[in-house]
Amino acid sequence: MKKIIAISLLTLIGFNASANDNAKRLIELLIKDDISVFRSGGKSNISNKIPLVTASQLISEYSNNQYKYEKAYDKQLVNIKTVVSGVKTDLSGDPYIVANGKNQFEYVSLELKNKDDAMNINKGNKIDMICVGTKNNVMFPTLKNCVTTDSYFNQFAKTTIEDINKLEVNDKPSNKFEAIYLGLWKFDTQKPNVLDKYKTVNELLKNKADFDEITKFIKEGFTKENQEISMPKP
Repeated sequence: MKKIIAISLLTLIGFNASANDNAKRLIELLIKDDISVFRSGGKSNISNKIPLVTASQLISEYSNNQYKYEKAYDKQLVNIKTVVSGVKTDLSGDPYIVANGKNQFEYVSLELKNKDDAMNINKGNKIDMICVGTKNNVMFPTLKNCVTTDSYFNQFAKTTIEDINKLEVNDKPSNKFEAIYLGLWKFDTQKPNVLDKYKTVNELLKNKADFDEITKFIKEGFTKENQEISMPKP
């Protein structure tokens, strides 16, 4: 799976040849690594923004305290991995996915952003999706604007790199990835060619002297608002 994700990201992400190559190369690797860690269930920057949930978990939270559930999940991103119990249509004829909890009488409904995606989803399929919670639930939880996790992160990586491509070295970063990129760029400007030797982010992390100096540049660009990453809605 990681190999497939890496190939997809590398296909999508292209850099301006005149831009800062080392900083962009390393921030690309960092974004790719963060996505891969998240997808494998590890602790990452993204996991702080998109909780992994199950159908049974959402049903339990909803039945225990609907008000608390809706406060927690309304307009919030979730990553749900589940098995399709069925594909049905609502009164408007739009399809939605049903994922049962512990029995057939309790379920989560997943409304797809692209309705035609339902053509390729069948009962018994395992699905991995990014969705948005809502307070507009009926008997059981409803998730809206669901897209496959692959498509979500391909678009996220593409958009994030496009925004980084537009930055100048003295610009103010709007999120954590941009702050790290600008810190790498400033370091590379003051110490040309030092970053050439680092083929992975882990290699850089192991060199305490270089990493600590880069961290100083990164912190210069931090504000309370941009120390986080912002994850777009599908």
